[in-house]
Amino acid sequence: IRSDVEQYARLRLASAVLQRAVERYRAQHQGPVLARASRLFAELTLGSFDGLRADYNDQGEAVLVGLRPNQQVVGIEGMSDGTRDQLYLALRLASLEKSLAEREPLPFIVDDILIMFDDARAAAALRALADLAQKTQVVFFTHHRHVVELAESGLPAAARRIHILDRCVIPAVVSREEPIR
Repeated sequence: IRSDVEQYARLRLASAVLQRAVERYRAQHQGPVLARASRLFAELTLGSFDGLRADYNDQGEAVLVGLRPNQQVVGIEGMSDGTRDQLYLALRLASLEKSLAEREPLPFIVDDILIMFDDARAAAALRALADLAQKTQVVFFTHHRHVVELAESGLPAAARRIHILDRCVIPAVVSREEPIR
């Protein structure tokens, strides 16, 4: 029994040390992206969520959770489809911003990503895309006229260019005249 207890103690200690190392790595490498995604998520959800946090589920696996203004934790499974889409967009934009800071810009092309967003959250997403367009070319495709109207009413004319192609409506949030190479 004594050797089993010693083995158990060594394994528990090793597990704790490993978990701390993982947290340190996560803080150094994922921290900036998670912090930016957290701010974007709060903006995209219009304050319904204060942000995001890395957490652990009952099985000890790392998971991402949303934080309500009252600090209530909401797992991804507890979010609506639209809120999950806003979470995905926040993570994608934060990752892309980090990449743009380290590499040559590439165009960001999206197709009807606002389908599950209500108008207010869609307008917030269009503003976030317009902000991104200050760093790289953003092309946004949609066939929903109300999204075009949101872009027209919510974005400055310099931050958008709308093209209509054969009954397909395509608002393009752009920031530069020249193509990105």
